[in-house]
Amino acid sequence: MASKDDAPERRDRDRKEGRNSPDSRSSRLVHLNFRRRPSRKFPSKSELRVLLLQGPVGPFFKKAQAHLNANGFDAWRVCFNAGDRLFSRSEKTLNFSGSRDAWQAWFSEFVIENAFDYVVLFGCERVAHRVAIDCCHENGIPVLCLEEGYLRPGYVTMEFGGNNWRSPIAGQLAPEKISASSRDSGKVTAYPSSFGAMATFAFLYFSVRGLFSTVSERKLFHKQKRTLVSEGFYWLKNYYRKFRNLGHNYRLVERLLEDHDNRYFLIPLQVHDDSQLGQAAGSWNNQKLILKSIVSFARNAPPGYQLVFKIHPMERGHSRDGHFIRQVSALNNVAERVHILDGGSMGLLTRHAAGMVTINSTSGLSAIFHGVPLAVMGHAIYRNPELAFCVRKGIELDEFWTGGKTASYEVRRNYLSWLTRESLQAGDFYVRDGMELATAAVLELLKGKAEKKSQSVPVPAAPARDRVVTEFPPGRATRTRT
Repeated sequence: MASKDDAPERRDRDRKEGRNSPDSRSSRLVHLNFRRRPSRKFPSKSELRVLLLQGPVGPFFKKAQAHLNANGFDAWRVCFNAGDRLFSRSEKTLNFSGSRDAWQAWFSEFVIENAFDYVVLFGCERVAHRVAIDCCHENGIPVLCLEEGYLRPGYVTMEFGGNNWRSPIAGQLAPEKISASSRDSGKVTAYPSSFGAMATFAFLYFSVRGLFSTVSERKLFHKQKRTLVSEGFYWLKNYYRKFRNLGHNYRLVERLLEDHDNRYFLIPLQVHDDSQLGQAAGSWNNQKLILKSIVSFARNAPPGYQLVFKIHPMERGHSRDGHFIRQVSALNNVAERVHILDGGSMGLLTRHAAGMVTINSTSGLSAIFHGVPLAVMGHAIYRNPELAFCVRKGIELDEFWTGGKTASYEVRRNYLSWLTRESLQAGDFYVRDGMELATAAVLELLKGKAEKKSQSVPVPAAPARDRVVTEFPPGRATRTRT
């Protein structure tokens, strides 16, 4: 009979031989209705191999994985929590849980040892995705980064390397010579608003994630640190405020257009946990933007001009910014000139504005499109002195209220056409027809990258080897059947 002193050696031997000791079984992930049967070996590579990480809420990545596997790729997926598993396939799927450091150790070995050619992800600022992107960059693995469309509806963003301020074209202007065909190639189907579908998928995703994810999986959660009950309360509040404020929003927009056309400044506030309000925002957040802009407006804006804050539709139930705006406005004696909206068309409001101030919202592109002066506080894809008033310190905003300028029509048209060609694809992440276009776009981009790679000088790659996935370093991973 083995002694207690032999237990560690026995567990280590069992692990290497693929046997499940009681201790190793207890360390595996059990996800109630989402439990997966781990496989023993990772298959040998015969096709270009793609790894999908987290995608948009909903079934888009599930469809993309199936489409890639049906068209010459060997596509795998990593799920980080129960919400991911709700919208995933049962084949070629891995489950990971653990800390950031554990994920870094696991991913860096896994992606190299199994010779992945590409990684696809949604949201390049998520902690797990930053780790993956940095690792892939060090090892020459292209990463296709997806994001909501810079221009919407009808477009989604797909770029290799990063999005927004991390985009390969961030801060750049369009080439001086851009063909007419390139300028006219951006006509796409304008899908009906997919906000309802997105909200439904988000409710399902976050509900399942909150109820069924393990403690270890919560370490890599992105967004929404609140409890499921409190989140549900805030969303009920969102819908209540939406319908309660319909009349107020309509009357305010009507008054702005009739009495203050081209005599109001628009400030679109962003979602408080927007990934773009992290490192990309520098030291800026909604509260600082509210404070600095009201103080500067009160001292420097022309008499009679108005200041309009637009609360993001997804923040309507969560935000307490309205009270703060009213408080700061009263202290600066401009309460009658400062207004708050939580609805209304961003395009309509922008078109009739005297200027826009934003941290780094993609709403800034609407200002560029309509030829409205734009002040940008943080890092953004459009942060360029030719396109926007680039604020480095808050005091510089004082000059914007009377000195805002816009680029010429030709520069703006060429820039938006170039941006569309380089960074956007026709489609949508949440409605069926749009998802079909977007999954086809993912396939075409990866194929195009593979063709360019094959035309370059080949670099011998280490052969893929069969591996026991559960032997990876700290963090926990299980495998589904292949």
